Amino acid sequence: MSQTPDGTEDTRKPDRLLLTLERLLQIEAVEFKAVLNEAAQLMAEALCAQKADVFLYDPTSKTLVALGTSQTPLGKRQHALGLNRIPLINGGYLVKVFATGTPYLTGHLDQDPERIVGMSSPDGLGIRSEMVVALDVHGERRGVLMVSSCTPDFFSQQDLQFLQAVARWIGIVIHRTELSERLRKEEAQQRRSMLAEELLTVVAHSLRSYLSTLEAHIDLLQMRALRRKRQEDLHESAVLKRVVRRLERLIADLLDVARLDQGLFALSQRPVNLAHLARETVGAFRTPETEIAVHTPQEVIVVGDAERLRQALENLLVNAIIHTDHKRPIVVKLALEPRHHAWWAMLTVSNTGPPIPSDLQARLFHPFVKGVHSKGLGLGLYLAHSIAVAHQGTLALDTGAAEMVQFTLSLPVATEYHMASRQEEEASGESEGEPHASF
Repeated sequence: MSQTPDGTEDTRKPDRLLLTLERLLQIEAVEFKAVLNEAAQLMAEALCAQKADVFLYDPTSKTLVALGTSQTPLGKRQHALGLNRIPLINGGYLVKVFATGTPYLTGHLDQDPERIVGMSSPDGLGIRSEMVVALDVHGERRGVLMVSSCTPDFFSQQDLQFLQAVARWIGIVIHRTELSERLRKEEAQQRRSMLAEELLTVVAHSLRSYLSTLEAHIDLLQMRALRRKRQEDLHESAVLKRVVRRLERLIADLLDVARLDQGLFALSQRPVNLAHLARETVGAFRTPETEIAVHTPQEVIVVGDAERLRQALENLLVNAIIHTDHKRPIVVKLALEPRHHAWWAMLTVSNTGPPIPSDLQARLFHPFVKGVHSKGLGLGLYLAHSIAVAHQGTLALDTGAAEMVQFTLSLPVATEYHMASRQEEEASGESEGEPHASF
Protein backbone atom coordinates (compact mmCIF):
# COMPACT_ATOMS: atom_id res chain seq x y z
CA MET A 1 0.00 0.00 0.00
CA SER A 2 1.85 3.03 -1.25
CA GLN A 3 -0.77 5.33 -2.79
CA THR A 4 -4.28 6.55 -2.06
CA PRO A 5 -7.02 6.41 -4.74
CA ASP A 6 -6.08 9.90 -5.99
CA GLY A 7 -2.46 8.88 -6.48
CA THR A 8 -0.99 10.82 -3.55
CA GLU A 9 1.26 9.29 -0.92
CA ASP A 10 -0.52 7.37 1.81
CA THR A 11 -0.10 9.20 5.11
CA ARG A 12 -2.10 6.84 7.32
CA LYS A 13 -0.53 6.43 10.77
CA PRO A 14 0.10 3.26 12.78
CA ASP A 15 -2.40 4.34 15.42
CA ARG A 16 -5.30 4.30 12.94
CA LEU A 17 -6.64 1.09 14.51
CA LEU A 18 -6.92 2.71 17.93
CA LEU A 19 -8.55 5.81 16.47
CA THR A 20 -11.01 3.72 14.45
CA LEU A 21 -11.93 1.59 17.44
CA GLU A 22 -12.49 4.70 19.55
CA ARG A 23 -14.85 6.07 16.90
CA LEU A 24 -16.63 2.73 16.62
CA LEU A 25 -17.28 2.71 20.36
CA GLN A 26 -18.65 6.25 20.15
CA ILE A 27 -21.42 5.14 17.77
CA GLU A 28 -24.76 5.51 19.52
CA ALA A 29 -26.80 2.30 19.49
CA VAL A 30 -29.97 3.92 18.24
CA GLU A 31 -31.14 2.60 14.88
CA PHE A 32 -29.65 -0.61 13.48
CA LYS A 33 -29.18 0.43 9.86
CA ALA A 34 -27.77 3.83 10.84
CA VAL A 35 -25.19 2.08 13.05
CA LEU A 36 -24.11 -0.18 10.18
CA ASN A 37 -23.83 2.73 7.74
CA GLU A 38 -21.69 4.67 10.21
CA ALA A 39 -19.45 1.64 10.80
CA ALA A 40 -19.00 1.19 7.04
CA GLN A 41 -18.12 4.88 6.65
CA LEU A 42 -15.47 4.60 9.39
CA MET A 43 -13.90 1.59 7.63
CA ALA A 44 -13.76 3.46 4.32
CA GLU A 45 -12.14 6.50 5.94
CA ALA A 46 -9.61 4.49 7.98
CA LEU A 47 -8.47 2.52 4.91
CA CYS A 48 -8.83 5.36 2.38
CA ALA A 49 -11.12 3.00 0.45
CA GLN A 50 -13.63 4.04 -2.18
CA LYS A 51 -16.28 1.79 -0.67
CA ALA A 52 -16.90 -0.28 2.46
CA ASP A 53 -19.84 -2.58 3.25
CA VAL A 54 -21.28 -4.51 6.14
CA PHE A 55 -23.01 -7.54 4.58
CA LEU A 56 -25.37 -9.50 6.85
CA TYR A 57 -26.95 -12.84 6.04
CA ASP A 58 -30.72 -12.90 5.48
CA PRO A 59 -31.87 -16.52 6.11
CA THR A 60 -35.33 -15.94 4.59
CA SER A 61 -33.88 -15.19 1.16
CA LYS A 62 -30.51 -16.95 1.69
CA THR A 63 -28.79 -13.77 0.62
CA LEU A 64 -25.95 -11.59 1.86
CA VAL A 65 -27.36 -8.06 2.08
CA ALA A 66 -25.28 -4.86 2.41
CA LEU A 67 -27.24 -3.30 5.27
CA GLY A 68 -24.41 -0.86 5.89
CA THR A 69 -22.55 0.96 3.09
CA SER A 70 -20.21 3.95 3.11
CA GLN A 71 -21.67 7.20 1.80
CA THR A 72 -19.20 7.35 -1.11
CA PRO A 73 -19.89 7.59 -4.86
CA LEU A 74 -18.91 3.95 -5.37
CA GLY A 75 -21.10 2.86 -2.48
CA LYS A 76 -24.11 4.68 -3.92
CA ARG A 77 -23.43 3.21 -7.37
CA GLN A 78 -23.31 -0.30 -5.91
CA HIS A 79 -26.86 0.09 -4.56
CA ALA A 80 -28.06 1.65 -7.81
CA LEU A 81 -26.80 -1.40 -9.75
CA GLY A 82 -28.38 -3.86 -7.29
CA LEU A 83 -25.02 -5.28 -6.24
CA ASN A 84 -25.88 -4.83 -2.58
CA ARG A 85 -27.59 -8.28 -2.52
CA ILE A 86 -25.54 -11.42 -3.17
CA PRO A 87 -27.50 -14.74 -3.16
CA LEU A 88 -25.51 -17.62 -1.65
CA ILE A 89 -26.40 -19.72 -4.66
CA ASN A 90 -24.31 -17.37 -6.83
CA GLY A 91 -21.16 -18.48 -5.02
CA GLY A 92 -18.00 -16.39 -5.49
CA TYR A 93 -15.37 -15.12 -3.08
CA LEU A 94 -17.86 -13.22 -0.91
CA VAL A 95 -19.93 -16.33 -0.21
CA LYS A 96 -16.78 -18.41 0.33
CA VAL A 97 -15.53 -16.05 3.04
CA PHE A 98 -18.94 -16.19 4.75
CA ALA A 99 -19.00 -20.00 4.59
CA THR A 100 -15.39 -20.73 5.60
CA GLY A 101 -14.28 -17.65 7.54
CA THR A 102 -11.09 -17.49 5.45
CA PRO A 103 -10.26 -13.85 4.58
CA TYR A 104 -9.92 -12.71 0.97
CA LEU A 105 -7.45 -10.17 -0.48
CA THR A 106 -6.82 -9.30 -4.11
CA GLY A 107 -5.28 -6.43 -6.04
CA HIS A 108 -6.61 -7.61 -9.42
CA LEU A 109 -10.26 -8.54 -8.99
CA ASP A 110 -10.80 -8.42 -12.75
CA GLN A 111 -8.53 -11.47 -13.09
CA ASP A 112 -10.27 -13.56 -10.40
CA PRO A 113 -12.38 -16.36 -11.98
CA GLU A 114 -14.70 -16.26 -8.94
CA ARG A 115 -15.41 -12.53 -9.23
CA ILE A 116 -18.99 -11.32 -8.95
CA VAL A 117 -20.41 -10.08 -12.22
CA GLY A 118 -20.56 -6.29 -12.16
CA MET A 119 -18.06 -5.75 -9.36
CA SER A 120 -14.97 -5.42 -11.59
CA SER A 121 -16.41 -4.69 -15.04
CA PRO A 122 -15.89 -1.16 -16.46
CA ASP A 123 -19.66 -0.67 -16.85
CA GLY A 124 -20.15 -1.89 -13.27
CA LEU A 125 -18.12 -0.78 -10.28
CA GLY A 126 -14.67 -1.20 -11.83
CA ILE A 127 -13.17 -2.56 -8.60
CA ARG A 128 -9.61 -3.84 -8.71
CA SER A 129 -8.56 -4.19 -5.06
CA GLU A 130 -10.83 -5.91 -2.53
CA MET A 131 -10.67 -7.24 1.03
CA VAL A 132 -13.33 -9.42 2.63
CA VAL A 133 -13.33 -10.80 6.19
CA ALA A 134 -15.93 -12.78 8.13
CA LEU A 135 -18.18 -10.98 10.61
CA ASP A 136 -19.15 -12.81 13.80
CA VAL A 137 -21.63 -11.44 16.32
CA HIS A 138 -21.69 -12.97 19.81
CA GLY A 139 -20.04 -16.16 18.55
CA GLU A 140 -22.33 -16.56 15.52
CA ARG A 141 -21.37 -16.05 11.87
CA ARG A 142 -23.61 -13.22 10.70
CA GLY A 143 -22.01 -11.87 7.54
CA VAL A 144 -18.86 -10.29 6.09
CA LEU A 145 -17.08 -6.94 5.87
CA MET A 146 -15.96 -5.83 2.41
CA VAL A 147 -13.64 -2.93 1.54
CA SER A 148 -13.05 -1.95 -2.09
CA SER A 149 -10.89 0.29 -4.27
CA CYS A 150 -10.66 0.87 -8.02
CA THR A 151 -6.85 1.13 -7.76
CA PRO A 152 -4.88 -2.11 -8.37
CA ASP A 153 -2.76 -3.49 -5.50
CA PHE A 154 -4.20 -0.91 -3.12
CA PHE A 155 -4.48 -3.01 0.06
CA SER A 156 -1.73 -4.86 1.93
CA GLN A 157 -1.60 -7.81 4.33
CA GLN A 158 -1.33 -5.26 7.13
CA ASP A 159 -4.61 -3.72 5.94
CA LEU A 160 -6.22 -7.16 5.97
CA GLN A 161 -5.11 -7.73 9.59
CA PHE A 162 -6.45 -4.30 10.46
CA LEU A 163 -9.83 -5.16 8.89
CA GLN A 164 -9.99 -8.43 10.83
CA ALA A 165 -9.43 -6.54 14.08
CA VAL A 166 -12.10 -4.01 13.12
CA ALA A 167 -14.52 -6.87 12.31
CA ARG A 168 -14.33 -8.11 15.89
CA TRP A 169 -15.20 -4.66 17.23
CA ILE A 170 -18.00 -4.15 14.72
CA GLY A 171 -19.43 -7.49 15.90
CA ILE A 172 -19.48 -6.07 19.45
CA VAL A 173 -21.13 -2.85 18.24
CA ILE A 174 -23.82 -4.85 16.37
CA HIS A 175 -24.49 -7.03 19.42
CA ARG A 176 -24.80 -3.95 21.64
CA THR A 177 -27.16 -2.31 19.15
CA GLU A 178 -29.37 -5.39 18.87
CA LEU A 179 -29.58 -5.64 22.67
CA SER A 180 -30.52 -1.96 22.88
CA GLU A 181 -33.19 -2.36 20.20
CA ARG A 182 -34.61 -5.40 21.97
CA LEU A 183 -34.74 -3.55 25.29
CA ARG A 184 -36.45 -0.56 23.67
CA LYS A 185 -39.04 -2.81 22.05
CA GLU A 186 -39.68 -4.67 25.30
CA GLU A 187 -40.04 -1.39 27.22
CA ALA A 188 -42.41 0.00 24.57
CA GLN A 189 -44.45 -3.22 24.63
CA GLN A 190 -44.57 -3.13 28.43
CA ARG A 191 -45.78 0.48 28.38
CA ARG A 192 -48.46 -0.36 25.83
CA SER A 193 -49.56 -3.37 27.88
CA MET A 194 -49.78 -1.32 31.08
CA LEU A 195 -51.83 1.38 29.37
CA ALA A 196 -54.09 -1.21 27.74
CA GLU A 197 -54.62 -3.03 31.06
CA GLU A 198 -55.40 0.23 32.84
CA LEU A 199 -57.88 1.25 30.13
CA LEU A 200 -59.38 -2.26 30.14
CA THR A 201 -59.93 -2.19 33.89
CA VAL A 202 -61.51 1.28 33.87
CA VAL A 203 -63.84 0.42 30.98
CA ALA A 204 -64.82 -2.94 32.51
CA HIS A 205 -65.72 -1.39 35.85
CA SER A 206 -67.74 1.36 34.13
CA LEU A 207 -69.62 -1.18 32.03
CA ARG A 208 -70.36 -3.26 35.10
CA SER A 209 -72.01 -0.22 36.74
CA TYR A 210 -74.18 0.41 33.68
CA LEU A 211 -75.17 -3.25 33.51
CA SER A 212 -76.21 -3.28 37.17
CA THR A 213 -78.58 -0.40 36.46
CA LEU A 214 -79.88 -2.11 33.33
CA GLU A 215 -80.45 -5.39 35.19
CA ALA A 216 -82.43 -3.58 37.91
CA HIS A 217 -84.75 -2.10 35.26
CA ILE A 218 -85.19 -5.53 33.64
CA ASP A 219 -86.17 -6.96 37.05
CA LEU A 220 -88.84 -4.24 37.36
CA LEU A 221 -90.15 -5.07 33.89
CA GLN A 222 -90.29 -8.77 34.79
CA MET A 223 -92.24 -8.06 37.99
CA ARG A 224 -94.69 -5.85 36.09
CA ALA A 225 -95.12 -8.44 33.34
CA LEU A 226 -95.67 -11.13 35.97
CA ARG A 227 -98.42 -9.13 37.72
CA ARG A 228 -100.16 -8.45 34.41
CA LYS A 229 -99.55 -11.99 33.15
CA ARG A 230 -97.93 -10.78 29.93
CA GLN A 231 -96.12 -13.94 28.84
CA GLU A 232 -94.55 -12.30 25.78
CA ASP A 233 -92.96 -9.56 27.92
CA LEU A 234 -91.77 -12.17 30.41
CA HIS A 235 -90.05 -14.07 27.60
CA GLU A 236 -88.41 -10.93 26.21
CA SER A 237 -87.15 -9.84 29.64
CA ALA A 238 -85.70 -13.30 30.21
CA VAL A 239 -83.82 -12.97 26.91
CA LEU A 240 -82.51 -9.58 28.01
CA LYS A 241 -81.38 -11.05 31.33
CA ARG A 242 -79.39 -13.73 29.49
CA VAL A 243 -77.73 -11.08 27.33
CA VAL A 244 -76.81 -9.09 30.44
CA ARG A 245 -75.30 -12.20 32.03
CA ARG A 246 -73.21 -12.84 28.90
CA LEU A 247 -71.94 -9.27 29.06
CA GLU A 248 -71.18 -9.67 32.75
CA ARG A 249 -69.22 -12.84 31.97
CA LEU A 250 -67.29 -11.00 29.25
CA ILE A 251 -66.46 -8.15 31.64
CA ALA A 252 -65.37 -10.65 34.29
CA ASP A 253 -63.08 -12.32 31.74
CA LEU A 254 -61.54 -8.97 30.79
CA LEU A 255 -60.90 -8.14 34.44
CA ASP A 256 -59.38 -11.56 35.00
CA VAL A 257 -56.97 -11.02 32.10
CA ALA A 258 -55.87 -7.74 33.71
CA ARG A 259 -55.45 -9.48 37.09
CA LEU A 260 -53.36 -12.24 35.52
CA ASP A 261 -51.06 -9.73 33.82
CA GLN A 262 -50.65 -7.80 37.08
CA GLY A 263 -50.08 -10.93 39.18
CA LEU A 264 -53.27 -10.35 41.18
CA PHE A 265 -55.07 -13.58 40.26
CA ALA A 266 -55.76 -15.01 43.74
CA LEU A 267 -57.42 -18.31 44.69
CA SER A 268 -59.62 -19.14 47.66
CA GLN A 269 -58.72 -22.79 48.12
CA ARG A 270 -60.61 -25.46 50.02
CA PRO A 271 -61.66 -29.10 49.40
CA VAL A 272 -63.95 -29.27 46.34
CA ASN A 273 -65.96 -32.26 45.10
CA LEU A 274 -65.06 -31.94 41.44
CA ALA A 275 -67.60 -34.61 40.45
CA HIS A 276 -70.49 -32.68 42.01
CA LEU A 277 -69.22 -29.40 40.52
CA ALA A 278 -69.06 -30.97 37.04
CA ARG A 279 -72.60 -32.39 37.21
CA GLU A 280 -74.01 -29.13 38.54
CA THR A 281 -72.26 -27.00 35.92
CA VAL A 282 -73.32 -29.25 33.03
CA GLY A 283 -76.93 -29.13 34.27
CA ALA A 284 -76.97 -25.36 33.89
CA PHE A 285 -75.79 -25.63 30.27
CA ARG A 286 -78.21 -28.27 29.00
CA THR A 287 -80.88 -27.01 26.59
CA PRO A 288 -83.20 -28.76 24.11
CA GLU A 289 -80.75 -27.72 21.38
CA THR A 290 -77.61 -28.74 23.27
CA GLU A 291 -77.24 -32.33 24.49
CA ILE A 292 -74.48 -32.86 27.06
CA ALA A 293 -73.66 -36.28 28.50
CA VAL A 294 -71.73 -36.39 31.78
CA HIS A 295 -69.97 -39.39 33.33
CA THR A 296 -68.35 -39.03 36.74
CA PRO A 297 -67.58 -40.99 39.91
CA GLN A 298 -69.68 -40.10 42.92
CA GLU A 299 -66.86 -38.12 44.48
CA VAL A 300 -63.45 -36.76 43.46
CA ILE A 301 -61.94 -34.30 45.93
CA VAL A 302 -59.42 -31.68 44.86
CA VAL A 303 -58.15 -28.68 46.77
CA GLY A 304 -58.93 -25.53 44.86
CA ASP A 305 -61.13 -22.53 44.26
CA ALA A 306 -64.58 -23.87 43.43
CA GLU A 307 -65.70 -20.76 41.56
CA ARG A 308 -62.53 -20.62 39.47
CA LEU A 309 -62.77 -24.32 38.63
CA ARG A 310 -66.41 -23.79 37.67
CA GLN A 311 -65.33 -20.86 35.49
CA ALA A 312 -62.74 -23.06 33.73
CA LEU A 313 -65.33 -25.79 33.02
CA GLU A 314 -67.90 -23.22 31.86
CA ASN A 315 -65.39 -21.76 29.41
CA LEU A 316 -64.64 -25.23 28.04
CA LEU A 317 -68.36 -25.95 27.68
CA VAL A 318 -68.99 -22.61 25.92
CA ASN A 319 -66.16 -23.41 23.52
CA ALA A 320 -67.59 -26.89 22.84
CA ILE A 321 -71.13 -25.55 22.30
CA ILE A 322 -69.87 -22.94 19.81
CA HIS A 323 -67.90 -25.44 17.74
CA THR A 324 -69.94 -28.66 18.00
CA ASP A 325 -71.78 -29.91 14.92
CA HIS A 326 -74.73 -31.13 17.09
CA LYS A 327 -74.66 -34.57 15.41
CA ARG A 328 -73.49 -36.14 18.65
CA PRO A 329 -73.73 -34.91 22.22
CA ILE A 330 -70.96 -33.04 23.98
CA VAL A 331 -69.39 -35.44 26.49
CA VAL A 332 -68.02 -34.43 29.88
CA LYS A 333 -66.13 -37.17 31.70
CA LEU A 334 -64.28 -37.21 35.01
CA ALA A 335 -61.90 -40.06 35.81
CA LEU A 336 -59.00 -40.79 38.13
CA GLU A 337 -55.56 -41.58 36.75
CA PRO A 338 -52.32 -42.51 38.53
CA ARG A 339 -49.47 -40.19 37.62
CA HIS A 340 -46.03 -39.89 39.25
CA HIS A 341 -47.04 -41.93 42.31
CA ALA A 342 -50.13 -39.79 42.90
CA TRP A 343 -53.75 -39.67 41.74
CA TRP A 344 -54.93 -37.04 39.28
CA ALA A 345 -58.44 -35.97 38.31
CA MET A 346 -58.86 -35.94 34.50
CA LEU A 347 -61.85 -33.81 33.49
CA THR A 348 -62.45 -33.99 29.73
CA VAL A 349 -64.82 -32.02 27.53
CA SER A 350 -65.26 -33.58 24.07
CA ASN A 351 -67.24 -32.48 21.02
CA THR A 352 -67.40 -33.27 17.33
CA GLY A 353 -66.76 -30.44 14.93
CA PRO A 354 -64.34 -28.90 12.44
CA PRO A 355 -60.64 -29.64 13.04
CA ILE A 356 -58.47 -26.96 14.64
CA PRO A 357 -55.68 -25.79 12.29
CA SER A 358 -52.19 -26.73 13.52
CA ASP A 359 -50.97 -23.13 13.52
CA LEU A 360 -53.93 -22.15 15.73
CA GLN A 361 -53.36 -25.07 18.12
CA ALA A 362 -49.94 -23.70 19.06
CA ARG A 363 -51.50 -20.36 20.13
CA LEU A 364 -54.86 -21.53 21.42
CA PHE A 365 -54.13 -20.83 25.09
CA HIS A 366 -52.87 -17.29 24.40
CA PRO A 367 -55.15 -14.30 25.11
CA PHE A 368 -57.29 -12.91 22.27
CA VAL A 369 -56.63 -15.95 20.04
CA LYS A 370 -59.74 -17.53 18.55
CA GLY A 371 -60.96 -19.63 15.65
CA VAL A 372 -62.70 -18.32 12.57
CA HIS A 373 -66.12 -19.43 13.86
CA SER A 374 -65.75 -17.89 17.32
CA LYS A 375 -67.69 -14.72 18.09
CA GLY A 376 -65.97 -14.02 21.42
CA LEU A 377 -62.74 -12.23 22.25
CA GLY A 378 -60.63 -15.38 22.50
CA LEU A 379 -60.28 -15.28 26.30
CA GLY A 380 -62.13 -18.42 27.45
CA LEU A 381 -59.43 -21.01 26.76
CA TYR A 382 -56.69 -18.64 27.94
CA LEU A 383 -58.45 -18.20 31.29
CA ALA A 384 -59.23 -21.93 31.60
CA HIS A 385 -55.55 -22.70 31.01
CA SER A 386 -54.48 -20.04 33.54
CA ILE A 387 -56.88 -21.44 36.14
CA ALA A 388 -55.46 -24.95 35.58
CA VAL A 389 -51.89 -23.69 36.03
CA ALA A 390 -52.88 -21.74 39.16
CA HIS A 391 -54.12 -25.06 40.62
CA GLN A 392 -50.80 -26.81 39.78
CA GLY A 393 -52.61 -28.60 36.95
CA THR A 394 -52.66 -28.58 33.17
CA LEU A 395 -55.04 -28.04 30.28
CA ALA A 396 -54.32 -29.99 27.12
CA LEU A 397 -55.88 -30.30 23.67
CA ASP A 398 -56.29 -33.61 21.86
CA THR A 399 -57.47 -33.74 18.24
CA GLY A 400 -56.31 -37.29 17.50
CA ALA A 401 -59.70 -38.84 16.82
CA ALA A 402 -61.51 -38.04 13.56
CA GLU A 403 -63.72 -34.95 13.92
CA MET A 404 -63.27 -35.09 17.70
CA VAL A 405 -61.87 -32.20 19.75
CA GLN A 406 -61.13 -32.89 23.40
CA PHE A 407 -59.83 -30.63 26.15
CA THR A 408 -58.49 -32.29 29.30
CA LEU A 409 -58.25 -30.40 32.57
CA SER A 410 -55.86 -32.33 34.87
CA LEU A 411 -55.76 -31.56 38.59
CA PRO A 412 -53.96 -33.27 41.49
CA VAL A 413 -56.34 -35.13 43.78
CA ALA A 414 -56.27 -34.38 47.50
CA THR A 415 -54.55 -37.59 48.66
CA GLU A 416 -56.03 -37.76 52.15
CA TYR A 417 -59.60 -37.50 50.82
CA HIS A 418 -58.93 -40.05 48.10
CA MET A 419 -57.55 -42.59 50.59
CA ALA A 420 -60.48 -42.06 52.96
CA SER A 421 -62.92 -42.61 50.08
CA ARG A 422 -61.17 -45.86 49.08
CA GLN A 423 -61.30 -47.14 52.65
CA GLU A 424 -65.04 -46.40 52.89
CA GLU A 425 -65.62 -48.30 49.62
CA GLU A 426 -63.72 -51.33 50.85
CA ALA A 427 -65.55 -51.26 54.20
CA SER A 428 -68.93 -51.17 52.45
CA GLY A 429 -68.00 -54.20 50.34
CA GLU A 430 -67.71 -52.35 47.00
CA SER A 431 -65.13 -53.40 44.49
CA GLU A 432 -61.62 -51.99 44.67
CA GLY A 433 -61.98 -50.53 41.22
CA GLU A 434 -62.81 -46.92 40.65
CA PRO A 435 -66.55 -46.21 41.25
CA HIS A 436 -68.42 -44.67 38.34
CA ALA A 437 -71.80 -43.07 37.98
CA SER A 438 -73.45 -41.70 34.86
CA PHE A 439 -76.03 -38.98 34.90
